[in-house]
Amino acid sequence: MKKNSIVTKIMLIVLLGSFMGAAFVGLMTYIALIQSGVSSVTALKYAVGLAVFMELSWIIGPILGIKILIEKLILSKILHITELMDRVSTGDVDASIEVKGDDEIAQLADAFEKMRLSIKALYEVVK
Repeated sequence: MKKNSIVTKIMLIVLLGSFMGAAFVGLMTYIALIQSGVSSVTALKYAVGLAVFMELSWIIGPILGIKILIEKLILSKILHITELMDRVSTGDVDASIEVKGDDEIAQLADAFEKMRLSIKALYEVVK
């Protein structure tokens, strides 16, 4: 099964948003230059140049920063929970998880830990 990272999907959404923002700024720049009497060819060159500059600036800086933060703060925790769930699914009911924080990922970890303890208790009853 091919795995598509959620980070890739989030980054595509962010990238699309930045393209739309750059295009909007380019369009507004073009309109402002035309209204101030600049020729349409010159206005178009400046507007496109500004839009391209903005997009490249966003890709190089903030978008890559957002990607790194998502991977470090969110995805690494989800991958850790997934690894422990895989261990439990193969019978390692002692693979506990420490719940940290109060966000949705911590709630997921807490639910996993409760499930693991229930499975462990069932194993002990069956033995």
